[in-house]
Amino acid sequence: MKTDNGGQQGLIPAHELILQAPTWFEKAIENKPTDHFVAFRGSEIHYSAWQGPSAEAANIVLLHGDGAHAHWFDFIAPLLTPYYNVIALDMPGMGESGWLQSYSREIMAEAMITMIRDAGFTSKPAFIAHSFGGLVGLLTAHHYGDELAALMICDFHVKSPETHHEWYADIKQARPTRVYASRDEAEARFRLAPEQPCENHFIVEYIGAHSIRQIEIGENGRRGHSDEAGWTWKFDPAIYPGFVVGTDLPEIYRTIDIPLTAMFGADSHNFDAVTRTDVIAHMRSLRPDVPHFDVAGARHHIMLDRPHGFVASVITQMENWRAGGAFDK
Repeated sequence: MKTDNGGQQGLIPAHELILQAPTWFEKAIENKPTDHFVAFRGSEIHYSAWQGPSAEAANIVLLHGDGAHAHWFDFIAPLLTPYYNVIALDMPGMGESGWLQSYSREIMAEAMITMIRDAGFTSKPAFIAHSFGGLVGLLTAHHYGDELAALMICDFHVKSPETHHEWYADIKQARPTRVYASRDEAEARFRLAPEQPCENHFIVEYIGAHSIRQIEIGENGRRGHSDEAGWTWKFDPAIYPGFVVGTDLPEIYRTIDIPLTAMFGADSHNFDAVTRTDVIAHMRSLRPDVPHFDVAGARHHIMLDRPHGFVASVITQMENWRAGGAFDK
């Protein structure tokens, strides 16, 4: 194995660990997207696009989580394109998107709508956003909801004010990411965050291989001077110092006025101050009209754990939204 996912893969019985990529996965990643770059705040932001059955088909926007990238959906989007047009976004400072001089949740939302507008959809898209992307998805719907048809947040938890925690409050200064001498060494150090095992090891290794970039001594192509040459992670560590999640998320969640759905991994993690069950109950109390459902057998990284369950859930909700007229407005 190229990586043991920070030791997490050792928690899975050897006979349950899938090392060889199955045929469906190989066929999916053969369906290559087109790459698009859009000017944004003195830099460029990137998204990948897959054509669906027609320009008039419904549209899906996929957004990754913290420190991740659009390649998390390379094997998901092609399973959706028989029915929909699909784009997958790279947040600023992550994946192939450029790095900014400053970041905030509002800037992230602005970047999302900038790429969505550039995609040239003929109708409003549904926004499917995972983890930290769920935060950005909520802010995008809050500020630009009239340009979206619907929103699904995936394993993002809106906590009560009493259990709210500012994720990045303890990060006072950005520290450069570690540089590894070889690609193999960097890939070996890849791990999921938050930590969890994943039976689909072939997917973990695929994601890891797309999470690193090569740098040379001198200008590192993103920011500042590098005294080392080698391989390092794609995300910008300067995203996090001063980044505020916000105590107003419950009110934002309560007042989103486009169709909304919340997907969770049934085996996802609890939190220091509260269980996931209690958080979901709080979310239900805020929005009793919103479907809140689990994907069986999935941990936090739902699309890695249960890719077909993730896709089936998205398609089901897309069809519910279509039947309700969400794409006709």
